[in-house]
Amino acid sequence: MNQSTKIENVINYVKAHDIDFTHSKYVLYGRTGATNASLFLFGGLGALSMKQYIMVLGENYLTLILLSMSGDFKESFTTISYDDIFDISFKKGLITNLFIFHTDNEKIKIRCNKKIIGMHWQSTNMDSCLNHPAIAKYV
Repeated sequence: MNQSTKIENVINYVKAHDIDFTHSKYVLYGRTGATNASLFLFGGLGALSMKQYIMVLGENYLTLILLSMSGDFKESFTTISYDDIFDISFKKGLITNLFIFHTDNEKIKIRCNKKIIGMHWQSTNMDSCLNHPAIAKYV
């Protein structure tokens, strides 16, 4: 069983790594899509280039905790200050919602499923994250 399905494990990881964290309702599971180049070059195997994350909306920082393909925590995470993000877009979909974070250097697209089996907290946290102060001023 993977570690990231339980919110308690996510909170323990966040506290152990001193990540900016305010409340468990501001935590989402998300993923980046496979690039068109990898899909073109490798066909269906290009989907292996997708990355899975736990997205933590803290008080001052957005943190993306990298997950392994099996859903276990890797010892790698990316922290982005809200000051570095100049625009946030949100697109609602039937099955997945899309967050797009625009920084000076890159555009980060994170797809978040509305519901995930085994992660009952995902659907309730989606609405909470949209009301997070850093997100609400753009969306």
